[in-house]
Amino acid sequence: MRPLASILFLTVGIVFLYFGGRSACIGIASTFWPTVEGQILSSSVKAEAGKKGGKVFSAAVNYAYVVNGRSFTCDRVRFGSINTASTVFPNQVVERYPAGSSVTVYYSSSNPSSAVLEPGFQSASGIVLGIGIIFGSVGVAAIFLPTSRHEQRRRVLK
Repeated sequence: MRPLASILFLTVGIVFLYFGGRSACIGIASTFWPTVEGQILSSSVKAEAGKKGGKVFSAAVNYAYVVNGRSFTCDRVRFGSINTASTVFPNQVVERYPAGSSVTVYYSSSNPSSAVLEPGFQSASGIVLGIGIIFGSVGVAAIFLPTSRHEQRRRVLK
């Protein structure tokens, strides 16, 4: 593999590791956040145009909560959620959080505007981490492993 391709794979791997790791760490930390009661303001399935022309769907859940006398609204159900080409998962989320219902809101004590309804590590974060590991490993392997018989012989003769 060419050096530029190795660097590209390594860079993509690092980017995916950063975002997946960040999402996973915040998700895990959110399980220890304080909680308050909140109320679902609206809940629906949102459709958007996909990058390749199709539609992608996500759950649009907005909720309100009060921390230390200050009112906040948020739309984050979980850390690491992804859009899908199917409405099955978004519909399940909307059914779990119907408008007008009471919910437990986990909020960051250092930044109460950051909140989540489903704390913890999510599989989407794991998928992003896995992609980062794969790309990063290929990039590292391409840098350190000989790529041709000539290169293998040259390294042996050194």
